[in-house]
Amino acid sequence: MTEQLNELAYYAISRHPADARVLVPEARDAEAMGLGSCMIGERMTVKDTAVLSGGVAGCTTELGIAAAATHHHTRHPMVTATIGSTMHAMTEGRYAMAFARGVKANWQAIGLPVVTEARLRDFVGILRRLWDGETILNHEGPAGSWPVLYHQNGLEDSPPIGFVAVGPKTLELAGEIGDFAILHTFFSEEATVNSIAAVRRGAERAGKDPDSVRIWSCLATASDALSEEDRLRRRAGRLLTYLQAYADPLIDANGWDRRAWDRLRTSQLFRDAASAGPIDASASVETLEKLDALIPDEWLTSAAYGTPKQCAEKISRELELGCDSVIMHGASPHELKSVVAAYRENRPTLRRQVAANPGKFL
Repeated sequence: MTEQLNELAYYAISRHPADARVLVPEARDAEAMGLGSCMIGERMTVKDTAVLSGGVAGCTTELGIAAAATHHHTRHPMVTATIGSTMHAMTEGRYAMAFARGVKANWQAIGLPVVTEARLRDFVGILRRLWDGETILNHEGPAGSWPVLYHQNGLEDSPPIGFVAVGPKTLELAGEIGDFAILHTFFSEEATVNSIAAVRRGAERAGKDPDSVRIWSCLATASDALSEEDRLRRRAGRLLTYLQAYADPLIDANGWDRRAWDRLRTSQLFRDAASAGPIDASASVETLEKLDALIPDEWLTSAAYGTPKQCAEKISRELELGCDSVIMHGASPHELKSVVAAYRENRPTLRRQVAANPGKFL
């Protein structure tokens, strides 16, 4: 039997446009390869976290599963509690649930409140109380107002709670009230170290062991096993798509030259590409090549690319920096086989042993 690499994970359905039908073959490939976890990023397309999590649970027996991430205010608290406890029971403890703040402009556009630290803190408190079997009467708080909230699941414990975050405040919150944290893609080594420190500050503030929160690196991985076009879309294209949505926090976290971003974002090339939709999905190869030439080299060194061995070395480097685990983002499990094989050949000694459940240590 292939030894399970609990410190490694992948994101389900990473291609655009999303095709939910690949979920099951991806999960089976991942489990056969010995990957530890499947991360599920929710999108309001064909990527509902509850449905996809159930699909992975139904076709695997060892693979950890995480909603990474969902948004707390898109469902009633009792519905979210039900998803978590149902998945926890179905998987016999392989499931974890992470939340994110999302994009302010998107929430405003669709008529939902902007996610704040106070709302997240209040909601997580509600969720844990519901999972403990408490009936909550007349709740009035930042997360909302409800006359009655209840959830009787009969379970001895509940899923770990985590956060996917960019900025230091949310990372500190993850350390304070969460069990795990997922750093954003395209973090420089300095940003990674600073982010780990933020999580640990939050844990210390809450009187917790600063090493008790499991920290995941999210590493864009585009090895030579992919076609040239795929490498371009997963690396430069994906970074540009993030910059379309939330450039400021990502640039601030990395300390990147804002003048370089101003030149890029005001170029006619970028404006035309951005107006057509997500750049990694909609831009032509020719456009991506031209945009790639405008991106400072240092911005792309935070991805894993090159030979499978070079990608494996980059994964190990994330662990050296203090992360407990690494998500190989942007590639399907079958596209990661050579990278995983190279990693196995020189698998580092982990600082702490981790469980298949993405929110737990052993």
